[in-house]
Amino acid sequence: MRLYDPPKRRRWFFRWLGIGVLGLLVGLSTWRNLNPPAGNGDKLKAIRGKAEEIVSSSPPQTVYEDVFFLELQHWNRLERKMYTVQSGDSLSKILHDLGVSAQNLGAWHKESLALCRPEDLKVGDLLEIDLVRGTQDPVRLEIQGEGGERRLFLKQGDAWVCRIETPPAFTLTETALGTIQDNLYSSCVDQGMPAKLIMDLADLFAYDIDFTSDLRPGDRFAVLYEITVGNGRLIKAGPIQAARMNVSGQTYEAYLYEFPDGFRDYFDARGRSLRKMFLKAPLSYRRISSTFTYRRLHPVLKIFRPHLGIDYAAPAGTPVSAIGDGKVIKMGWNGGFGRYVEIQHNGVYRTSYGHLSAFAKGLKKGARVKQGDVIGYVGSSGLATGPHLDFRFYKNGKPVNFLKTAFPHARSIPANLMADFGKKRRELESQLRLTAVAFHGTGESRHP
Repeated sequence: MRLYDPPKRRRWFFRWLGIGVLGLLVGLSTWRNLNPPAGNGDKLKAIRGKAEEIVSSSPPQTVYEDVFFLELQHWNRLERKMYTVQSGDSLSKILHDLGVSAQNLGAWHKESLALCRPEDLKVGDLLEIDLVRGTQDPVRLEIQGEGGERRLFLKQGDAWVCRIETPPAFTLTETALGTIQDNLYSSCVDQGMPAKLIMDLADLFAYDIDFTSDLRPGDRFAVLYEITVGNGRLIKAGPIQAARMNVSGQTYEAYLYEFPDGFRDYFDARGRSLRKMFLKAPLSYRRISSTFTYRRLHPVLKIFRPHLGIDYAAPAGTPVSAIGDGKVIKMGWNGGFGRYVEIQHNGVYRTSYGHLSAFAKGLKKGARVKQGDVIGYVGSSGLATGPHLDFRFYKNGKPVNFLKTAFPHARSIPANLMADFGKKRRELESQLRLTAVAFHGTGESRHP
């Protein structure tokens, strides 16, 4: 038996009543919109007519031209000539060679005063000149320096204005990884490495590697370095952050590290400076024509006699450097050695350099020289069949095989900085290994 529930029945009654009222209101509203009163219809027609009149009398909407179309029109009117400054160039010569009118030189000079100075050109500067097409008349001159600065001359009416701009620069980290094919220079260039850094790399390992006599096809290199770029140009190359070279099965490493006092240098994996008492050789990019031996046929005398040094065959005029700090104790003509220099490095070591074509300017007996200083130039003076350097190395007055002599390192990482150096070395090494995976597990790691 079901009980009577009056409250529930009332709730259902009011719910359906609400739905019915809402439907009635919606129906009335729709009918009113579809059948407006006669008076209101006239008003609506009047409003529509006024709106159409306003629209028809308004000016057409402005249409903006495509910016690329405008740029195309601009370059259809102008042409651009570009030139990289070479040694001996002047602005007037460059304009003449490019077929550009030089009548604006005076105006540029007057406008520049001490700021732009268009005649101050350096080798490597890039010139951009915009001309009215079909004429020799420039309307814009831009000189981009290798440091990123821009000297800009713009023609406004009949006058010229100039300004100097220094675009923002940013630093990138790059890597070069490759295999020696012919020589270090061409192999690094093939990997996109800046020429300056190739020389820096050679100097970096100059204490351990002779890049002409030691390198063989198949030897490998990996270099991590920085470049600074601005205005689409390379502003600065370097420094090298880390480098590894696998030469004749041995691996040489270099890591840049800065001391708290600001001193920066390169160190091997053990924290020892790559710098040593002596360079590996007195020439750069050379080849050894004969190595240390006690029985060698002299090329002129045609008799066997001890040759207690190394002959470095090189083009006449190649600079010869002192392999270490020292004092010039002999200088002048020395019989079969021709033009000759002898340097005392300390109480133990002495070196000599023979067959020179000329001595370095200002060099004299008793002068102090630093490691790497040029002391003369390769020649064929004395008893020599062709240009080469006769280099000899003495220890305690006796000739020794320089190529097999080990020398002490310069300043190394102190014990209290080894932990920090190790952390930074591992960071650099990991960046090298991301691209230099070919080094992994190959060759014997050498820490001289």
